[in-house]
Amino acid sequence: MTEFRQLDIYWIDLEPAKGAETKKLRPCVIVQGDLVNIQSRTLIVAPLLPNHKPWPFAVNLEPTKENGLDKNRHINLKQLRAVDVSRIRKKQGKLESQYIHSLKDALTIVFDL
Repeated sequence: MTEFRQLDIYWIDLEPAKGAETKKLRPCVIVQGDLVNIQSRTLIVAPLLPNHKPWPFAVNLEPTKENGLDKNRHINLKQLRAVDVSRIRKKQGKLESQYIHSLKDALTIVFDL
């Protein structure tokens, strides 16, 4: 079985989706911690959607060799999802450490912590 790591970016099949949920095959970042990842068949992920957004729950990303993105995207942290590992397709890259602080800030806003 593949070892999934926090901050890895994978293409994940988010169908079927309902209503306003993020749909389609999308790159997503694993936000769940590694201790949980190794003991679970589900992962908590956040989708990476096109373009930059000024939202307090979004983290804007630039494409780099490390993250493997093809264009500017944002992590939409109000669309967190638990997904079964069977939905995971290919690895895209890894989120760089420079985004960790922004990621934590956005999660704090989403969960009002």
